[in-house]
Amino acid sequence: MAISNRNRIESALIYLNQGLYPYFEQEMRKVHGERWLKIATSSLSDNQSLKRNPEDILRDDISELLKVIIGQWNQVFKRKLGHGERALVSELIEVRNKWAHEMNGKRLSTDDTYRALDSIVRLLKAISASEADIVEKHKQEVLRMLSPKQAEEARIRENLDELLKQLPFQDASLLLRALTHTSYMHENPNSGEDNERLEFLGDALLNFLSGEYLYRRYPDKKEGELTPLRSRLVDKPQLAKFAVSLDLGRWMRLGKGAEKDGGRTQSRLLSNTFEAIIGAYFLDSGVESVRDFVEPLFDSAIVQNSPVPHESDSKSNNFVDSKNRFQEWVQRTVTPTPPKYFTEQIGGSSHAPEFIAKVLVDGKIYGEGKGRNKRDAEKAAAEDALANLKKQSLL
Repeated sequence: MAISNRNRIESALIYLNQGLYPYFEQEMRKVHGERWLKIATSSLSDNQSLKRNPEDILRDDISELLKVIIGQWNQVFKRKLGHGERALVSELIEVRNKWAHEMNGKRLSTDDTYRALDSIVRLLKAISASEADIVEKHKQEVLRMLSPKQAEEARIRENLDELLKQLPFQDASLLLRALTHTSYMHENPNSGEDNERLEFLGDALLNFLSGEYLYRRYPDKKEGELTPLRSRLVDKPQLAKFAVSLDLGRWMRLGKGAEKDGGRTQSRLLSNTFEAIIGAYFLDSGVESVRDFVEPLFDSAIVQNSPVPHESDSKSNNFVDSKNRFQEWVQRTVTPTPPKYFTEQIGGSSHAPEFIAKVLVDGKIYGEGKGRNKRDAEKAAAEDALANLKKQSLL
C-alpha cells in the first residue's frame, strides 16, 4: 500500500520528537539545573499545561516542544545552534500545523512533503540525532516522485546544503541566483538570471536595516554621529567580511575569467554577492528573517571595530534587548520563571498590521506595547515594564 504524504510527515514528526527531546532536556538541565522542567512548563500552551504531566507533553507533542525551544532560545539553545536552526524550528512549527490541518482540507503536495522532510533532517543533523538517517530515507523516496522542476530545486538544495544551514531559504533557486555573477551568465546564457538586480535590492535593505539597528542601539546619538557609523557598518570592506564569515567565495558561480582573476577572494565581488544574498533572502522569507540574520553580524562588527574596550557592555547597549533585561530582573527579583508575552493583532491591514503585546509575571501584567509586528510589540511591552519598574523605584 502506498504511503500518503500526510503519513510520511506524521512519521517524520514522531522521529523528530524522539531525536529532539533528549537534546532538549540535556541543554535545559545545563542552564537551569533541576528547575528545567518547571521553567519549560511555564512556556506550555495554557490549554495543555493543566491536562497532563508536562514531561509527557514535551515527549509526545512536537508542537509544544518546538514552541518551548523558541521560548528558551536566547537563554539555552543559542549557545550551540545558530540562526539557521532557529529558522528551522519556526518553520517546523508551521509544518506541524499544516500537517494537523492539512491546509484546510487540501492534501499536502509532494513538494511540500519533500521540503518538510528536508527541514526535519536538517534539524536532526544539527543536533547529531541518529533519527536523521531514518527520515533521510523517507526524503529520498519522496525525491523520486518529484516533477523535473521540483527535482531541480531538490538538487540545488543538496548542492548548497552547508550554506542553507546558515540561510534556510524556502526557494533554493533564489539563493543560487544570488550566487550567480554576471561573468557566469556570459559563458552560460541559458542558466537563468545573474545577481545584479538582487544586489541592488540588498544594498537598499542593508542601508535601511543598519540605520534602524543603529537608531535603536544608540538612542542618545544624533544624525551626524549615526551616519558615519552606518557607512562603516555597510561599506564594501565590512560586507566582504560578512561574506567571508559565510564562506560565500566557495559558493559563488563565476565565469572562467573571473575565476582566474581570483574573484572568490576579491572584496568587491564578495561584498556584491553578500548584498545579493540579502536581497534574495528578503524576497524568500521577508524582512523579519533578514533582520534576525543581519543583526548578530552588526553586533559582531560593532564589537570588533569599537575603539572603546567592552563597548558592548556599556550604556550604548542598554536598548539592545529590553526583553532580556526585563527577564533578568524578573528571574533575579521575582521568580525563576521567564515572563510570558501575549500578543495579538488589533488592527491595520494585511500589509501593515498593528499588534499589541502584554507581558505578565505570575499572572500580573507588568507592561504593554504596540508595534507593526509581534517582535516590536513585545519589545515595546518590555520597555513599558522597565519604565514602570523605574517609576516604582524597583529598578
